[in-house]
Amino acid sequence: MTRQEARKRFFEEEKEYLEEKKLEFYKKIQEQSEELAKVIRGAVRELKEDILRLDKEEIMFFHFSLLRMDLLSGKYRFLVQAMDARWYMDTEPAEIGFSLEFLFSIAEDMKEKLTLDAGKYMGKVNQYDITEILQDNAMEWNQILAGELRFLFRDMEENTDFIEIPKLKTWGIYWGEYRDSSDLIAFVDREKKSQKDWERALRLSREHEEVLISKYWYEMEILDSECSNKLLLFNQFENCTLTQISFDNTNLSGTRFKDCVIKRCSFQNAVIRQADFVNCRWEDNDFTGADLSNSIFLEKDIPFLHMEPEQLQTILIDRRANG
Repeated sequence: MTRQEARKRFFEEEKEYLEEKKLEFYKKIQEQSEELAKVIRGAVRELKEDILRLDKEEIMFFHFSLLRMDLLSGKYRFLVQAMDARWYMDTEPAEIGFSLEFLFSIAEDMKEKLTLDAGKYMGKVNQYDITEILQDNAMEWNQILAGELRFLFRDMEENTDFIEIPKLKTWGIYWGEYRDSSDLIAFVDREKKSQKDWERALRLSREHEEVLISKYWYEMEILDSECSNKLLLFNQFENCTLTQISFDNTNLSGTRFKDCVIKRCSFQNAVIRQADFVNCRWEDNDFTGADLSNSIFLEKDIPFLHMEPEQLQTILIDRRANG
């Protein structure tokens, strides 16, 4: 058996085990969510202090990076950088580091098992191959983590330390690898949008459905618009007026409506999981058949939504703003 044949067989043999460890990592994120939030809040606090120390200009980019070079030592450290509008041309970004070893430590168990399993190949599968597997899996896990963190960072503007950071009207939080691929997991774009901007995005989505993912709609008024069967994951509507819009069969999971007026809109059979409705005004909307699992509504709004009993069992009710 050649080395290439041994590598191929080894990778195939370990595929099921690696899938099991990926699922274990996902479950660990859920179980350790409070500890994860605590670490992130601490990182934001330290970053704010460094930004103020450096007297930075208004920040536009926040970049969280898993450092590949630290994976070999099992440290699983992240670098956070805050940069102005120049991004990577910012010559003095504010930056701090923190560890998520409590999440990624299961990779150490993987290292032991992979090393043991590689032994039967008599050196044709070596430590470099095991390192390659561990690094590739850590980066895949990091993408899973980024997806889950969208919900944590959705409320970042309510964080006291984040509020004190000087920012532009448009800013974004990225999570990924150092100066490499990354996901935009939270952002703000407080430039007023128009119905023309909305209709243009709808037209583009006919050929590229991802165009409508993670969009920010600010102070926009829309009237009589057809938005059925679209993919509007993690959109944000702020200070918008939406009148007679059809969101039938649309996926609005993770979307946030803040300080919006929503009138005579149809959400029939829409998927609206883990969405957040904050300080909205409601008038004659239709949620028939919509999946509202774990979406957040203010308690005072419930009588105006005319939800089905089954839907009321699946939503989350926010009682904090009942004043």
